[in-house]
Amino acid sequence: MTCILRMSLKPCLLLILTCCLGCSGGSDVELGKVTGLVTMNGEPLADAIVVFKPAEGNPSTGRTDSNGNYDLTYLGNSPGAIVGKHSVRITTGQPLGEMAGVNADTDFASMDSADTIDISTPPAESEADVTMRRARPKPKKTGKEVIPARYNTKTELQAEVTDGENVIDFDLSID
Repeated sequence: MTCILRMSLKPCLLLILTCCLGCSGGSDVELGKVTGLVTMNGEPLADAIVVFKPAEGNPSTGRTDSNGNYDLTYLGNSPGAIVGKHSVRITTGQPLGEMAGVNADTDFASMDSADTIDISTPPAESEADVTMRRARPKPKKTGKEVIPARYNTKTELQAEVTDGENVIDFDLSID
């Protein structure tokens, strides 16, 4: 009986070991910490969104404070950006027309529950179920984008992120 028990434990332990090794974070990326200052015509640019997009991989984002300073975050919780060359976009987050969907800057707190649309295939459980509807955010009514397109939608900005600390400042101008 002891022999049978030992033989059945070996495959289980091997399976557990294989699973643990397979989930040990083989997809980690090398990040460099990125901070900086964004100015517009020499003045600090407050509440701007800074996006570093690498050639391959996920982008890093940050928002400037009242003094124009930003810190980048990768995938929402890791400080920094992928090491390498990046295309950089800076925007105030103003809408460029009707939003096509929900994004990271959607303000759900100010949404009206009447601003919902029906989902084409409701769940089978109940016709009156609230999961049949999803929120449709309204675009912010804060005005036109003040940052020229050459810094955001048609960006010309580039940056190189290295391992360790990176201080990358941007002085934007309106011509």
